[in-house]
Amino acid sequence: MSESTEPPTAPMKGACLCSGVQFSLDGAPENVFICYCTHCSKNAGGEGQISAKFRRQQVHVECGEQLLSVWTLTDTLSGSEKEKVFCSRCGCTLWTVPMKHGGTHLIVRTSLVEDGLTRLPYRMEFFSSQKTNVAASAVKSFDTMPGY
Repeated sequence: MSESTEPPTAPMKGACLCSGVQFSLDGAPENVFICYCTHCSKNAGGEGQISAKFRRQQVHVECGEQLLSVWTLTDTLSGSEKEKVFCSRCGCTLWTVPMKHGGTHLIVRTSLVEDGLTRLPYRMEFFSSQKTNVAASAVKSFDTMPGY
């Protein structure tokens, strides 16, 4: 099966880890990228975080709005605050609101969208100088968790 290069136009659905917050996305994102900055790496628990930039009006919380909480980061590279919106029940970050853009856009975690990692492949890398570039030959690969 080949990967589609066309941006998704059908509404997409997503949810936090506990599914307490469910959301939908209308239309194609403005950009899809992987970011290796310190905040994104820490939040992703890995080398980088794949996200899609949507206009605020494209993102709709379908249920669980009462579970949304916000934590504001002030030590940003842009000098502008950014809000991390997360589920207060499971702690999952859903999206970031960069105040540099006046709160008009939401940076949504593509892994939370149904088939998001395949439907929304990243096209850009940010802070690529911070990549670790671990050689694939040095990594052991398992189909499941070893011992299970």
